This record gives sequence, structure tokens and C-alpha cells, in this order.
Amino acid sequence: MNDATHSSQVQTINDYRDSVEPQLAFVGLFDVLGFKSRLSDHGLDEVRSGYRQLVDRKVDAGVVPVFSGAGGTYRRLATTIFSDTILLWCIDEWEAVQTLVTGAAYLLATAVDMRWPLRGALAYGQCVLDRQSRTFIGQPIIEAYEAEQAQEWVGAALTSSVTCHPLLGARVQSLEDVVEYPVPVKDGHHALTHALHWCPYSSRASVELDASFVNVQF
Repeated sequence: MNDATHSSQVQTINDYRDSVEPQLAFVGLFDVLGFKSRLSDHGLDEVRSGYRQLVDRKVDAGVVPVFSGAGGTYRRLATTIFSDTILLWCIDEWEAVQTLVTGAAYLLATAVDMRWPLRGALAYGQCVLDRQSRTFIGQPIIEAYEAEQAQEWVGAALTSSVTCHPLLGARVQSLEDVVEYPVPVKDGHHALTHALHWCPYSSRASVELDASFVNVQF
């Protein structure tokens, strides 16, 4: 079960697990586009400042507030960053994957707004995810990385391991932050049919994916 702490009418729920033992999890992997050229064009000091802001946005994306008449709930994801790659994850439960989808869409949007565009993917499967030992291995991480590399845009696709999840796949596809969309991919790669709808969270992009793909400039 999720860990929860209560204070007045506000509770915090951890929608993740750090463990050196294998677990079934949903993961989101995101790479900073143009990171190498950013370093060569702007220098380490300027990149360091922007990178610090990106780390802050990663932390923000890991806490998703949910409010109701009964009070507020803060649902937390696990997040980590290494070089130009951000990793988010959550446990294999419906409420948790909703947190991941919303947090990932928010992360994409805020990164666009600060002109540090990301590309990524969500995947599902058995893996080892443990920040204390810095262990992050498993098929969903590989699947998310390969899907990220296959895409040709600013955005993030959902892999078939997510959309075809035996219990949650159809429900994930129906979320407001997910849209059925022909994700632009490189020649020779499998089609990706669903994407995170991050545009409504952004102050720079149109609310439509087609328009944002054309109009967002960096």
C-alpha cells in the first residue's frame, strides 16, 4: 500500500517505492534536447544556472496536489537526474500512474517554458529503482530510452507496455493528460500512438499538439 502521512486535512501519499529488489513500476525517462551544443555554445557557468532551475522543476513535478471538499492530498513520485537525463517512477497502481502522467506532463511544459526542451517516454515493467544505491536497471528503462531516441519532436510518447497494460492501459489512454496522436518517429521505428498532452500546462505552447510542434521555438 502507499505510504501516507496526515496533518490536519492535508495528507501526503508516496506513489513510489525505492528498492534494490525488483518491482513492477511505471517509469518516465526524459532527455534534455541539445544539451551538448548548449554546453559548447553557452559555457559551463550559464548551463549550470539553467540546470539548477531544471532540477527544481524536476522536484516540483514530483509532487502533484489533489484537492477535494474533504481537504488536500499531495501525491509524490520518485525522481532523479543524472547529466541530461531525468527519471520519474511510480508503483503499479491506478492512483499512482495518474500522478506520474500529470507530473510528467507538467515537467515537459515547464521545461519548454524555461527553454530547456525535453523528449521522453513512459514505459512499464519489472525493474530495480533505488536512489540510495543509485541502481536503475530494467526493461522499462530500456524501452523508454529506445522510444525517446526514436521520436523527432519535443514531447513524450507512451509505449505499448503502458497503453496495453492488462488492467490500466485503457484507463491511462482516457486521462486528460494523454492524447491519441501519431507521434513523429524516425524511419524504421515502430509507430507510437499516444502522447502526453503537456501543452495546457505551458505558457509558451498552444493547447494543441500540432500547433505546438510547429510554433514552439527555442
